[in-house]
Amino acid sequence: MRDTAIQPPTIKGVRLGAIILGVLAALVAGAALILSNTHWNFLRGPVGRIASATAGRSIVIHGDLTARLLSLEPEASARDLQIGGSSGVPGDLARVGLFRARIKLLPLLAGRADLPLIELGHADIRAVRDGAGHANWRTPAGGRAPMKLPPIEHLAIHDSRLHLVDQSRRLVIEAQVRSDETLGVGGRGQFRLIGQGSLNNDPFGLTLTGGPLLYVKADKPYAFDADMRAGATHVLARGVLTRPFDFGQVRASLAASGPDMADLYHLTGVAFPNTPAYSLGGVLVRDGHRYSFDPIRGRVGRSDLAGALSVDHSSGRPFVRASLRSHILALSDLGAAVGAKPGVVAAARKGEPHVRLLPDARLDLTRVRSTDAVVDYKAESVMAAGGLPLKQVRLNLKLDHGVLIADPLEFTFPRGRLAGRIRVDARPDTPLDELDLKVSQVRLADFFTHTSPPPLDGVLQARARLSGRGASVREVAASANGALAFIAPHGEVRRSLGELLGVNVTKALGLMLAKDQSDMGVRCAVAQFSARNGVLTADRIVFDSDTVRTDGRGQVDLRDESVDLTLTGHPKRFRLVRLQSPITVSGRLASPKLGLEAGAAPAQAGVAVVLGAALSPLAAILPFVDPGLAHDADCAAAEADAQTAGSRAPHHP
Repeated sequence: MRDTAIQPPTIKGVRLGAIILGVLAALVAGAALILSNTHWNFLRGPVGRIASATAGRSIVIHGDLTARLLSLEPEASARDLQIGGSSGVPGDLARVGLFRARIKLLPLLAGRADLPLIELGHADIRAVRDGAGHANWRTPAGGRAPMKLPPIEHLAIHDSRLHLVDQSRRLVIEAQVRSDETLGVGGRGQFRLIGQGSLNNDPFGLTLTGGPLLYVKADKPYAFDADMRAGATHVLARGVLTRPFDFGQVRASLAASGPDMADLYHLTGVAFPNTPAYSLGGVLVRDGHRYSFDPIRGRVGRSDLAGALSVDHSSGRPFVRASLRSHILALSDLGAAVGAKPGVVAAARKGEPHVRLLPDARLDLTRVRSTDAVVDYKAESVMAAGGLPLKQVRLNLKLDHGVLIADPLEFTFPRGRLAGRIRVDARPDTPLDELDLKVSQVRLADFFTHTSPPPLDGVLQARARLSGRGASVREVAASANGALAFIAPHGEVRRSLGELLGVNVTKALGLMLAKDQSDMGVRCAVAQFSARNGVLTADRIVFDSDTVRTDGRGQVDLRDESVDLTLTGHPKRFRLVRLQSPITVSGRLASPKLGLEAGAAPAQAGVAVVLGAALSPLAAILPFVDPGLAHDADCAAAEADAQTAGSRAPHHP
């Protein structure tokens, strides 16, 4: 039987398909040969338009255009390219003296781009981001996606400059950039990119080194080292691009150090708080728009710091989430966040004769408005100056479009705690600040860890509800409105101190010279203040012991930090020798002075020395002692008034 299978048509025994393929191959080869010897400048316009459509921005070729196509690695070069910026940001992105590229043909036919060579010569790149966040290196279609390039086996950059202006970060960088392949260990090549310039008028330097680009594979990580210095800030990184050259996929061991973490804003765009000098290390991972720094290990000032931090840029503004802890916190390091300088009193302003206690470092409103955050922090133990008996600190902070809330803000003592809430609305030009803090069940004896028995004991309770306006602690205090109340029922005070409040000189001096350690009961102690436009007025100050009742009056002016208080003692029993002169507390908050009211008898002057020695350790505590019940002072009424004032809503200026 005849074979009826269909046979391909033939011409004299030669298959027709082979002839067609041969003719097509000859035509393609002939066309490639003709094009390879063509003067390409007449195609500068069409090529520029195609490149513009592909890149999403204007690309104009002003110089010669050449190409070599008859190869498995076709190559093209262009001179004097003008690359436009994105809409809304004036000016060009770059002028490039020479651009040369080579691409592998076979991977390209499979839909993959492999570049054996990219060469840039005499490039002048001007990257600009305006105050609204519009950047001329981005395109509307590209959005904020991280830069992703195909593998480049040989990247050469000659005599090129980078001029970066970031108005949203107040960042300016002028850098010279070059790269080459140099022989390294074992005769293998090494990639080096060196940049120098300035960052906010501080010296800026970057050195980036990596393995030889001749061996880059798309499916293998590319290792690199980076060393960057910006002013006193130093960052070292050793890591890999997990998918060369996808800059959205990075993993690196990172170490950062500097005088203040707030300085990192210029590099990262993230608003970190002011801190003392820091040195931190950890693993940095970038996955698209998300960065994570986990685990964190290191020190900030005298405090250790550990935990994890992430930054997400997917919404177009950084969102920070952090869970941090310290085994030992130096309390002065935490104060740096509000501008307090450890161990020193704020310098006087020009024209002011006195130093100031309240810090005047201003909150940078631009930074606070540019970052959102949720931060949890806990210190397991606290190292505080002056023997302050703090045990733990806990802070939960939320920052949302310019509104900063610390809730809870909690300080734990050996017995009792101080806890509350602080809110700062930084959206207006002058921030609105609110504070609500409570002291609960704190024992005064715990403040005298180096004195046994303690000269003062009792349970302290207090409340402060204040509001004000300003971008610094000093401005807020100078405009504060609201109320403060301090109550400590049923305490004890050393008998010699109680007699001095009398003022019973002979009795007190005798007890002190005899080193008498006996106590007398505190029946009532209340301090109640109203705050109006930065002035604290004493509505009621009562200290009532078994033998002495002391009443107080006066003001504390937070605008200039002056103190003017008077305490008048009234013994409950007859005293043969008693000074008829009230005790005064005057001067400045940074250095208050105890004395006797002017006009007292000359013999009374020497008592001021005794008062200073005896009461100085208690000067910050006695006005805050809380009332019990006593028959000579209406402590129940005083306590009720103080509690009512303490819960009164703050007045908004």
